[in-house]
Amino acid sequence: GEPVRVGVNHRHSLYAEGGDQYMRYGIGVSYNGITGVMKKSQRNIFSGNLDLIYRRNKFLFSNKLTLNYNSTHDPIVAYSEYAEANPYYKKSGENGEVEKWLEYNETTKVQNPLWNASLNSRKLGRMFGVTNNFSAEYNPLTFLKLRARFGVTKTFTETDHFTSPDDTEFDEKSKLEKGSLTYNNNKGLTYEAEVTGTLGYVFQEKHRINLVAGGNVSSSETVNNGYSAVGFPQGEFDTPAFSKGYPENGKPVYSESTSRSVSAYVNGGYSLLDRYLLDLTWRLSGSSVFGTNKRYTNTWSVGLAWNLHHENFIRDHAAWISLLKIRGSIGNPGNQNFSAYQTISTYTFQTYRTNYFDQAVLLSKLGNPDLEWQTTLDKNVGMDLSILNNRLTVNVDYFDKVTDPLLVSINAPASIGMSTVMTNLGKQTSRGMNGTVMFAPIYKPQERIIWSLRYNFRTQKTYYSHIGNKLDKFNETNRNINLTRYYDGADPDALYAVRSHGIDPATGKEIFIRKNGTYTFIFDSSEEVKVGISRPKLEGVIGTSFSYKGFSCNLDFRYRWGGKAFNSALYNKVENISFAGLSKNQDKRALYDRWQEAGDIAPFKGISLTESTPMSSRFVEKDNSIALESLRIGYEFDSRRLQKIHMRALRLNAYMNDIFRISSIKTERGISYPFARSVSFSLSAAF
Repeated sequence: GEPVRVGVNHRHSLYAEGGDQYMRYGIGVSYNGITGVMKKSQRNIFSGNLDLIYRRNKFLFSNKLTLNYNSTHDPIVAYSEYAEANPYYKKSGENGEVEKWLEYNETTKVQNPLWNASLNSRKLGRMFGVTNNFSAEYNPLTFLKLRARFGVTKTFTETDHFTSPDDTEFDEKSKLEKGSLTYNNNKGLTYEAEVTGTLGYVFQEKHRINLVAGGNVSSSETVNNGYSAVGFPQGEFDTPAFSKGYPENGKPVYSESTSRSVSAYVNGGYSLLDRYLLDLTWRLSGSSVFGTNKRYTNTWSVGLAWNLHHENFIRDHAAWISLLKIRGSIGNPGNQNFSAYQTISTYTFQTYRTNYFDQAVLLSKLGNPDLEWQTTLDKNVGMDLSILNNRLTVNVDYFDKVTDPLLVSINAPASIGMSTVMTNLGKQTSRGMNGTVMFAPIYKPQERIIWSLRYNFRTQKTYYSHIGNKLDKFNETNRNINLTRYYDGADPDALYAVRSHGIDPATGKEIFIRKNGTYTFIFDSSEEVKVGISRPKLEGVIGTSFSYKGFSCNLDFRYRWGGKAFNSALYNKVENISFAGLSKNQDKRALYDRWQEAGDIAPFKGISLTESTPMSSRFVEKDNSIALESLRIGYEFDSRRLQKIHMRALRLNAYMNDIFRISSIKTERGISYPFARSVSFSLSAAF
């Protein structure tokens, strides 16, 4: 209870607008004050915007200027340190003072998190950003619009982390190493420009054509620099000037990154009698983040739809069907979500190391000029249905996604001087269904009385192919380290481990099952098999909404069924407890549910400080859950009554998230930062 509190957050916003028939303006400011549930956890978010719109004849000009400033204050001591502290320790001395150690002797040293939290340490962050977007539109014809847009964003981010020399982590350090200060700042500058032309035309009252063509260019630059300093005197001397120097082998850091991209695209749509629909998209994209031999790629999509509810045989014989659409699409969206220099061999100057030519450099990134875009061939077939005067709606989709090639980061040999390299490797196929069903037992929109039920679901199967034996070394190295493997035909979310038959009642040892079905007391990681999939077989949201006049209520329950998970709490805090871990707070199952003597039927081995427990299927459990994810209650006042007091709208709302969760697996959450249930209230008024 010491590090937590009841946090009260508040958010305010104000927006004013005015102008005449040609010129409109708007000015807005907002503030969001977030008080975390941990003491010394604070967020202050300020923003302001200025909007200008000028419209004259066939021209429209608009400009939006936005300013953002965020300041953060994070706790010095992680909540996990409080959670690990054994409750039988006294948190303060006989006179009520906070002591440095909970226990200190030749064999055991347990730090007091309250001591470290009481020091003048700090963990601060600041961010300031300016964004300006300007656009111009010209409508030479009623069916033609030309638009140009230019935007620029400048950001500055700063972090400042000081740890007092009195912190327990420096207890065995020399005076020249006590205390630390880490400072970092990041500056970013982004430009983006786009030109588009939009055509929308209807002829012969049955043909409708929409066409959008355009191009886009963008550039993003970041500069990062910082330093670490150590050796601070006691007291309030926490600025860099008081430090003794850099950490051992340390020095300031500096880096620059620039990425640029360009694209041209065409999007088209055609409708015949509003029954038969066709959509086409094509984009040529180029980016500097890809290999020099693979700078450009084409992405495209084709979609077809049939509005059966506009056909005569539906309108004449099934008028109760208000919407029935069958649709299908195929396309390959691209992906460039990785850093700027992963395709280029780059070197780092080593100022502390010289050679015959004076300046030493080391290879920091191994380039790949043939690195390709990760593209996915996405096929989709779906149906939309609405019947009974829109009281029942159904949306169902079947998808088939093939990503080829995959873009992966793999471990590199230590001899080349880096840990990972980017490459294209393998293929991933995903197939599944998702959909939503909504039904309104009570549906009187004219009287503002509606009660609706909704069910959302998603299920899929995924597997790898074309990997071969390229990742066999990775798979072998990670046995008994994690449960993720990469094989042809394997699911990306599959869990691999040696099967366990439980604890032998006679000896207290774990019994393992080989691939051939025989039993053994000897653990052999080569006998591992697939023991489950972390992705659920079925997941989604079940919800209901109710509104009566101005009152409204909404509930959403999120569920997952059919998945499995590795219970790290059992693995680390019931078994595999080290000698040093004895002084920390552990799971109570380590005391009550472990084997103690011959004949005991227990799920866990006897206590041992000399042998470790491997990652067997004993720690893989069913992960089924249902949670009340959100609850909202609101009231909207009658607009006719508000007009008497010169108001346009007035709304009151109350929100609550993560109210409860029922799960088949007992594991930890809220250890790094305490789990909190929050209630939010909002008042929205328009004049």
